[in-house]
Amino acid sequence: MMESIHTTHSKKDLCEIIEIFDLKVADYKKLNKKQLSKSILYQLSIIEEIIEDNDFYFIKNKKELIDYLVNPDSSKQLTIKEKASVMELAKYIIMYVKNGYYLSHSPFDDYDDMIDKAKYIANYSDIPSVRRAIELLNTDAKLKEKIEPIMSSRMKKKIERNKRNKQKCQGGLIIKKGPILVTFD
Repeated sequence: MMESIHTTHSKKDLCEIIEIFDLKVADYKKLNKKQLSKSILYQLSIIEEIIEDNDFYFIKNKKELIDYLVNPDSSKQLTIKEKASVMELAKYIIMYVKNGYYLSHSPFDDYDDMIDKAKYIANYSDIPSVRRAIELLNTDAKLKEKIEPIMSSRMKKKIERNKRNKQKCQGGLIIKKGPILVTFD
């Protein structure tokens, strides 16, 4: 029998795995996390191969998927307390930008302290509020060099996919070249 799925994998992640690897789990969105874990492990025990994924998880075979699931999720490397601290710093950076790039009522000692902390939280750019804070801070004219948000490849792919989907939904001008036939009745 296989080990259990590590608890750092969220229900949302498990649902995504079922969809991407086309695992046959009935009504998986209605199951709780524990039931999902058992269902995924059962499905993996009865199938021989999985669909290779080169877009999100970069997993080639069943063994790699099992290894990924039984080990802690690398994108969830922060404890709850650390994540709260990172999000609070992001909130203060967003406030700095919204206050017209003025360091008032913030926990930062000075501008350099804020930049150091921004570089620190940029390592956790899988968190949406951190991405937003870094993006807003990069608009500051006083910033000598832009801070690059560091994201997992999975998050980069997800953001790209969301941008493409958003563009598809938006109306736009489509130009087609070639002869045009206009007929009148």
